[in-house]
Amino acid sequence: MKRVITLSLVAFVLVFAACKSGSKKEETSETTGSTQPAAGEEQKSTAPANQPKEYKVTITPDSAILGKKKEALIKINGGTAIALTDPDGKDNGIEFTVKVTLTNKTHIGDGSGVSVYYTESRLQLDNGTNITATTGTNNLSAQPEATSNEESWTYKVPAGAKPTGLNLFMDDTRVSVGVSLSGN
Repeated sequence: MKRVITLSLVAFVLVFAACKSGSKKEETSETTGSTQPAAGEEQKSTAPANQPKEYKVTITPDSAILGKKKEALIKINGGTAIALTDPDGKDNGIEFTVKVTLTNKTHIGDGSGVSVYYTESRLQLDNGTNITATTGTNNLSAQPEATSNEESWTYKVPAGAKPTGLNLFMDDTRVSVGVSLSGN
């Protein structure tokens, strides 16, 4: 009796597993066939009507070395850009936010902590002006051979302008990285 129950349980599990994997294969082949666009068609993502307009942010290069001894490595981990509008639909500019970390490249015992302040960074705009960050979660600071927490720095870009670069300063040194927005 125990053998019959064991054999039927094993058979049931095998049949169930075979049916389950077969249905997954059918579902994937059906979904891939229906979601692939025909040649020459563009695949457009549709955002809900109640969503603010977002831009895709590209930062090149995504890292920079600062300091007289080249001890600070700043890594830009991405960014967001959201169009700001008033209730009437008038353009109020762009809220541009970058996420950054700082790595202190000095060896323990050879140096001290390093800091980069969001208030000293400048966002370069296509109209030739530079603006400072309006808010930041915190300044970047790291002890020797350590990396800081990821921080967010936010800039309010005026209407009619777009960012083209981000200038970072530390210890009388300056590094610039390129910024571009797409998707408008």
